[in-house]
Amino acid sequence: MAASGSVAVNLVARQWSPYKELCNTVDTAITQKTPDSYYDLEVALRKYKPDFISLLKNPAKNLQHREKIKKANKEGIVIEGQPGTKTLPTQFIEESLIISDLFDLNEYSAVELLLAGEQQQPHYPGIPRGLVAVLLYYDGRRSIVNALHLLIQSRKGRTWTLELDEEMMLLTTKFTNDLLKDGLVDKILRLLLEFLPEKEIEKLAKQRAIGSFKHRHQVMELLKEIRCSLSECLFSLACQTPLDKANTMALMDYLKKNAALTADGTVDDETLTLLISFMYCAHVGVLETDAESRNDIIKSLPCLADKSYILEIQESLISDDVWAVPAVKSTLQFVWAVMLRNIAQQSDTQDLQELIEADEMLMDMALEGNAFKFLLDTITKKEHFHDSEFQVRRFHALITDFIVQMPLKIKELRNRGDEAARILLAHAQEGVEPPVNLPRHFEYFMRLISALYRTDPLSLELAAEFWCPSEHTLSPSRSSYLAQFRHRPSNRQVSLFKFIRMAGDLLPPSLYVPYIAMLTGLATGPICAHHCFNLLKVNGAAGGGSVTSVSWDHFFQSLSRYYANLRQEAGASNVGGQTYRHISGRGITPQELEGLVTVLKLVQTVAEWDEEARIGLCENRSWLPIVLLLGIVTCSVPPLLKAECLKALANFAKTPELAANLWQALENSQILPTLDRDSATGSGIPLDLEIVESRNEEFPLTIGFLEFMSCLVDIPIPDTLGSGLRAPGFDPYLEFLRDQVFLKFHTRAYRDTKEKWEVASKSLKIFHKLLRDHDPSIEDFMDQVLDIQGGGKTVANKPAGHHLLLHLLNDSHLLKLMLFIIHEARRLLDQYKPFPGKEHLESAALYCLKMIDIALEKQEKFFDLVRSQSLGVMVTPMDQLLMSINPKTGKADHLVNIAKFVSHATTHPEHALVSVRVLLNVVKTSNIQSQIVGFFTVDEAVSKELIIGFVDCLETEDHEEEEGEIPQNFQDIESMDVTNIRNATRLFIMQLLLFSLGQPAPNLAHLLLGFDIQKPISKSNLQDPGVLGSPRTCLHAILCILERGIGKGSRLTSIHTMPKLADLCYEMVYQICSNRETCIPIMRYLGMTHNFFYRHLRHIPFVNGIGQNTSEKLLLNQQAWLLKSVAVEIRLTSVNRQRSNTQRLLKLLLEDVPSPVVDRDDNDEDGYGETNQSILETTVGQQVGPSITGMQIRRKILQVLDSIDLTQDYPGTVQLDLLDPTVTEQLIKSCEQQTDRGMTVCNIHALHRELMGRLNAQQGPAVIGNRPRILQEIQAILKNVVECNLTKEMAAAKRHSLDAWRHVVETLFVSCSQDLLPLELRETILLELIQELLTKVADDATVPELTAPVSGILVSLMTNLHQCAVIGQSKSIPEQLSTQYVHMLDGSVVHGSGSTFGSSGVMTSTVLSEILRKLLTFLVQSTTGQLRVRSNLYGALMNFLQMPQKVQEIPTLKGRNVLDSRMLTEYEKMTAASLAVISEFGDSFMDLVCRDACDGHDVGRMLALSLIDSILATDKQHRWLHFLNSKGYLRHLIQGLVQEDQALQNMLKPTPEPLRALYIYESKMSLLTRLGETPIGAEALLQQGIMGRLSECQFLELRPERDISRRGEGGDALQVDAFIPTVLHRYRQLLFPVLRLCVAIMTSLGGQHKEAANQILRFVFSHSELFTAILRDYPSRLTVEAFQELSLTTAVICRTAADVDYYGGSPYDEIGKSQLVIQGHLSRIQRQILALVPRYCIHDHWNKQLKMASQNEIKEEDKEKIRLALLEINSNIIAYCRSEVTSAGVTGSSCTVLFTPSLSEALARDYHQVTDIPMASLSATKPPSLGIIVRHLRQVANTFLPSLDAHQQMVHKLSNITELSSEELKEIIKPVITDGIEKLSASYRQQVASRKLAQVIRLKAQELALKYYILENCLFLIWRHLEFYLIHCQPADSNHSLLPPLMTQSHQARDLADPFNIDGSGTEGRSLSSTINQTNNISKGDIEQLKEEAVNCLTESLLQKFRDVEAQYGKTVSRYSFVSVLARRIHRLLTIGIQTELPIR
Repeated sequence: MAASGSVAVNLVARQWSPYKELCNTVDTAITQKTPDSYYDLEVALRKYKPDFISLLKNPAKNLQHREKIKKANKEGIVIEGQPGTKTLPTQFIEESLIISDLFDLNEYSAVELLLAGEQQQPHYPGIPRGLVAVLLYYDGRRSIVNALHLLIQSRKGRTWTLELDEEMMLLTTKFTNDLLKDGLVDKILRLLLEFLPEKEIEKLAKQRAIGSFKHRHQVMELLKEIRCSLSECLFSLACQTPLDKANTMALMDYLKKNAALTADGTVDDETLTLLISFMYCAHVGVLETDAESRNDIIKSLPCLADKSYILEIQESLISDDVWAVPAVKSTLQFVWAVMLRNIAQQSDTQDLQELIEADEMLMDMALEGNAFKFLLDTITKKEHFHDSEFQVRRFHALITDFIVQMPLKIKELRNRGDEAARILLAHAQEGVEPPVNLPRHFEYFMRLISALYRTDPLSLELAAEFWCPSEHTLSPSRSSYLAQFRHRPSNRQVSLFKFIRMAGDLLPPSLYVPYIAMLTGLATGPICAHHCFNLLKVNGAAGGGSVTSVSWDHFFQSLSRYYANLRQEAGASNVGGQTYRHISGRGITPQELEGLVTVLKLVQTVAEWDEEARIGLCENRSWLPIVLLLGIVTCSVPPLLKAECLKALANFAKTPELAANLWQALENSQILPTLDRDSATGSGIPLDLEIVESRNEEFPLTIGFLEFMSCLVDIPIPDTLGSGLRAPGFDPYLEFLRDQVFLKFHTRAYRDTKEKWEVASKSLKIFHKLLRDHDPSIEDFMDQVLDIQGGGKTVANKPAGHHLLLHLLNDSHLLKLMLFIIHEARRLLDQYKPFPGKEHLESAALYCLKMIDIALEKQEKFFDLVRSQSLGVMVTPMDQLLMSINPKTGKADHLVNIAKFVSHATTHPEHALVSVRVLLNVVKTSNIQSQIVGFFTVDEAVSKELIIGFVDCLETEDHEEEEGEIPQNFQDIESMDVTNIRNATRLFIMQLLLFSLGQPAPNLAHLLLGFDIQKPISKSNLQDPGVLGSPRTCLHAILCILERGIGKGSRLTSIHTMPKLADLCYEMVYQICSNRETCIPIMRYLGMTHNFFYRHLRHIPFVNGIGQNTSEKLLLNQQAWLLKSVAVEIRLTSVNRQRSNTQRLLKLLLEDVPSPVVDRDDNDEDGYGETNQSILETTVGQQVGPSITGMQIRRKILQVLDSIDLTQDYPGTVQLDLLDPTVTEQLIKSCEQQTDRGMTVCNIHALHRELMGRLNAQQGPAVIGNRPRILQEIQAILKNVVECNLTKEMAAAKRHSLDAWRHVVETLFVSCSQDLLPLELRETILLELIQELLTKVADDATVPELTAPVSGILVSLMTNLHQCAVIGQSKSIPEQLSTQYVHMLDGSVVHGSGSTFGSSGVMTSTVLSEILRKLLTFLVQSTTGQLRVRSNLYGALMNFLQMPQKVQEIPTLKGRNVLDSRMLTEYEKMTAASLAVISEFGDSFMDLVCRDACDGHDVGRMLALSLIDSILATDKQHRWLHFLNSKGYLRHLIQGLVQEDQALQNMLKPTPEPLRALYIYESKMSLLTRLGETPIGAEALLQQGIMGRLSECQFLELRPERDISRRGEGGDALQVDAFIPTVLHRYRQLLFPVLRLCVAIMTSLGGQHKEAANQILRFVFSHSELFTAILRDYPSRLTVEAFQELSLTTAVICRTAADVDYYGGSPYDEIGKSQLVIQGHLSRIQRQILALVPRYCIHDHWNKQLKMASQNEIKEEDKEKIRLALLEINSNIIAYCRSEVTSAGVTGSSCTVLFTPSLSEALARDYHQVTDIPMASLSATKPPSLGIIVRHLRQVANTFLPSLDAHQQMVHKLSNITELSSEELKEIIKPVITDGIEKLSASYRQQVASRKLAQVIRLKAQELALKYYILENCLFLIWRHLEFYLIHCQPADSNHSLLPPLMTQSHQARDLADPFNIDGSGTEGRSLSSTINQTNNISKGDIEQLKEEAVNCLTESLLQKFRDVEAQYGKTVSRYSFVSVLARRIHRLLTIGIQTELPIR
């Protein structure tokens, strides 16, 4: 950029950052073709056009700027965007001035560069900021040059097209045309002249601006790339549009003066590029390709449009000027001559006729300058020359144009070549040296063709244009009648083929080798090789003519003669007993050797490319190449010839059928001795290796043999190899390769160091193949004994892979040498210098890494086999061996060496990939993470280098291919290109991080992600790179990847360009966020620094845009991981009360009206610009009024749901005709395996291996004949399995996405308080979500596998909706107390209209009915196998049916209870509507639910039972009850109680089985209890014998005597699981439902239903010991369950036993034996009930105990429950006593007396001793006294009015809830919410307080009702007993009856111990209550004392208190004035009855 006059320094380095952005913009628009990028590119080009015009020109220095910078340490400088000035350190100033001087750069720009270097230091660990600034400077220059190159490439032109839009192409073309007008070509040529890497490095070195080897390498690569890009700009210009005359002349002038050669004699890159540019300028071939637009093309070609163009350039080429490289001029002359000849062939070039006639002259000049030799030696031999397609195509066009357009010149060259050959032959015959200046142009030309086409890495197959086959040369498999017409050769093709034939006619010796070499080059490629094979075949005897010297016949006949002669020489030399066959002096001459080698190379090429040729050569009986070549190897010939023979054999081995023959031929030839391996001297190849090659220090034979073996082992090694003569197997070959070749390679001397590493590489390649194809099996460890010829036995060789694996799993020499190679490769690579054999060393290291990785993968299976067979094989895990000491360094750094290859991923991507795989397998194999972290952190520099290496691998910009998958084995890796390898490396790194994250800390993931491993991980403080010295880590790389494309108005790009990586990155974010150790640091970092979740959540749902085709599976998985992370964020922010963060996320997810404030996409990326309006205002505003914008959007949470398609297409079945479908299916299942994410998929590679193995194992003509069809079926099977795998993965992705969506939804409704998510909005969203889900699953195409998660989501949503309904009803509690609601009860005021339910108007009956209808449809359509779906739907239905809860009244006790009649009516409407919808589905639905309730999965049974329970609660017509009864389901349920008895007994064991039986029992009893709550249901239960079945259940008899604690007596063994309740608790879970059922039946049928009472009483008698134990039990500690147990038990007994009459007035002798038993039970129960009176009818005692109990012992809520249970027990006992009293009659004289006439207890001050009276002391002669009842009555009366006052206070608080202070609210809700009350909003506090107050009010009302009931009954008992004792009782010591004679006669005196008047003998069945015997029990003194005590106890004030209680409370009950009447009667008894002496008759 030009220097600015501003005095401010820009933090953005203007020499770097803007250029990077420019390059990215251009790349995005041109390379990535991103939609809508035209505008950005246009703006960027307009902005940076001055920079392109002044290309690479730095801002000039400025003295003023320099002075200001020098003073910046004191005065400071202004930095844009920062307030004030900033002072700079002195060292910083010095460095910036050095940079300014170094690059001749403006001082401010130097400061900017240095500041940028300081910021970018985390990207370059260990490099100072100054050196980083140097890199940034050159990186900026590279960026702008690369941008220019891309722009030029995108021009509209003649050579290529980038398939850009026309608008984009016109933009770049116009822009670059403007640059050309401004002299772009001259500027580039000037820069190429001035910008020399060597000079730049020298300049940097002088200023010490060069750092380490790596830094020097980075700088040099930048410099080379800049210079290369500059030359490529000219190349692209010339390719697309030929340069004009001036620019072409400038180009020629540059080549003339500055063309250069490198040290190896080839041209440098820039010279080659410019030379090719000139060739394209002289390219006129486009005239032949497009005849229609000929005139336009001519105008666009300067050579035709401008006559002076040819003239001036031609004059320059003809001139005698001196060129820096004269051969360059010859090359240009050659190019120009061909161009002139091409122009001459055109019809309208008469004006140029004079000029184009110089073509012959120019060609001669080019030949004189040795143009062909120059092209051969300096261009085609250049490394990477063949990697540039357009370079190769241009040379191809040049060569072919020369051959086609100048045939006479070709003929002339051939003639001159023949003449030179004759001269050479003559001189050779005369024995004199030939002249040195003989013309060899034709030889060079043929060698040039050979060199041009021999290498074809791009598979262009340009040589195919030379071949024009005749009909008889076409292969039957490659031709047809129609194909001959479709592929009719062109004239050009005919001319080129004629050249081949002409060049091979009558070849002289000197041209023979060049011609064969040319054929070798032209045979490269499948088609070319086939044509070449046919040509040489036709040239021989097969052609029908004479055999030429260029034919297969001639080749193999010559080889056969050589072989025969060599064998004769060998035989003669062996006569003397000499074992070593030396090379004979009469052997092969060098010329013959060259010819043989050339011929063998041709054989190699043809055999390599054409399989038909391979088979044809080997099957020809007259050629026998295998025999000849192996025979020559056994002869005494130079090693080079042997090597070429072996390489030819290696190419034959590529055909499996030939390879099998080669194995046998190799074994027979004994070139590698396998029979006599113990001889001292040896023979064959081992002898050549040890003597010949080692002496020559050259190893071509060894290398050739390694290549041969490498091809042979590509097919399975024959098991019978060498059988009969030796132990069959591969061992001799393996031992030679391992022991003689590989283990000794580094100890031998080498003339060329390259060969050293080549031997190692090729050896390891063989080992790798053997190890890769080996699958450990048990047979590998067993010896197979075989017979051999000549007698004796031997053991067959083990597989080669087994031996290698055994060596690798030991500290063997093989493993040590491999680790040495890895160490050496790493060491040399770290030097960043070229060295001989670098390529082979890298290859060797790669194979070492691969073998280690394979060993890690297979060692587990190997160890399992060793352990299972108890074999004595010593092996060590590979991971332990890798942690051994490295002898080279003395440290355990093998893993570090392996990991360091990741740092070289840019130059060695495959090494990086395998090293990451090794690390992944190491950490998976064993838990050594902490040790690995220790190895990596020993050296801080190494640690930083490793981390940045992983970061660089992750941050590569390569896009992923859609069909590419993570490679599973190295066969996949070897077939991948560099881009896919880099992508795979990133994916494996992510897998490594994900796996390591779950391991104990510190682990590898913690290190690479940047957590502080020196302290607890949770204490880490994550920062951006550079902040507080933080390095750049993998975490930063992951976030950088995910945030690509996030910006103003743009969308995420990484999810489409690299979807698999983005998937794993999002998973990593979730795993870190959900990990206990890393959660806090990462959530803090992501939230505070990046605002990550909001920024990414804005872009969901992830869908494909225009032109994008990312897999839906990957997008769903990415979206799922992000949603799960968002759920964690919402949970944490809501829990931590980070209101703003939570609210922004909620608004983003739930808003349905776009915010009117700002456009979020452009101005509010982070969301902080939003107003602080509540989520309610932004999301349900449309309900209040019209939205501001007038539009409504779909909620994002619904958009995400829309993106999940619940339908799925499944692949069809494969039609198999030859393969067995059943066996195939079993084979597929056997190959199934689980992926890392838990999916079960079939391993395609394993399946293919199994199928092919079985096919190859089968023999016979049927198999061989049908093999092609079988292979087709195998391919069809594999294709089908691939489709099935994809289908499974897609279904799993959809399930995953649904699950993540569920996470977010559930977190929203569970974690967000009502101030964040108001209740109205909750209901609205829940209804929308439920409706959407039900609509989606209603589709017939919905996949059953996806309905299960949907049903689970429906349960959760319906539960939340149920809770909303409950909360909505409770919110209206304070309103119910207002005047409005009181008026509503009168019907005078109607509140609202319409049928709605809940807190808002959204839950209408219509909406809910529709939801219910869809739910039921979903349920009915679920198949039999979808048990989970039905279970979930039962739960959802149950929640739905329980939503409209019956409104609970608020007992104000002011004459009427408050009840919202509207809500009550609404409840009835809702339940009726629900039942109506259910009835629409008829009996089928009822039958479905009932069947699941009776027989099904345990969870399904429980939910089905609960669902029936819920339906029965609202079924007023009893339709379901009748169905259950009529269809036998009710009987089945009841009978099941007995069947489940044993399972329930098992539930009471100390360590029970799973508690499913208990839960099913509870659900069943709940249903039966619901039935028992209605009279018709209770009748049905009794008819089905419910009580009889319960009587048979033995589990009720297993009540534990005491509560067994969690630990038990003996320790922890009794209760291991804290989840399992104690035995007593479990027993009460079984007992309570039975007792509640009994109470329900008695309540619904009433006490008058004798049958019900009798059945229940029989049940009680059948379990009498149980009830006796409960009644006798005294709670050792105050627990709710104990008192509830007694409450329910007394309720059952008191409602049955007191009202049963078994005797009917029969005399004793008529009473049966069974009735006597019953009488005994009743008597015992009566005694036990009366014994409870002194224990529980004492309020002060229990209240005192409850007050003494601390909060830790008993919670306040439990205390209230205990008080209520005590009152229930009291009421039950008193009611029982009242029933007993009135059982004999309603008059005072006929009543049953239960209590003795004593009131002493009522007068006592302290009566706590009563509670200690044991049961044994309560004998028949000591019944409880009446004083207990009086005392109890007084206590109840004393506490009643305070309780009533407390109740009224609560009612007042509730009615005025809004006026309560915060402290009062806090005090109310403290029992509900213990922590964080201060953080709750006021409205939420009021809501919680309202619910709590309503609960307390109802509890208090229930307590008052019980107390009042007790008060009434106690008064009644006192009145009846006083009346009896004072009026009707006849004392024992009185002879005068108080009763009239008639009454005395009919009611004789009764014994208090015999209420049934059975016998007075005091038998066992005697009771405690009876009319007291006058003589034995009650004395007159007792009566008198009773009178006295009664007056003192029952005072007027006490009786008045009773009347006051009734006055204040009694009006609310139906028995008003009952208490007053009793009080009046008692008062009368005490006053009138006592004062007036009754007469005694």
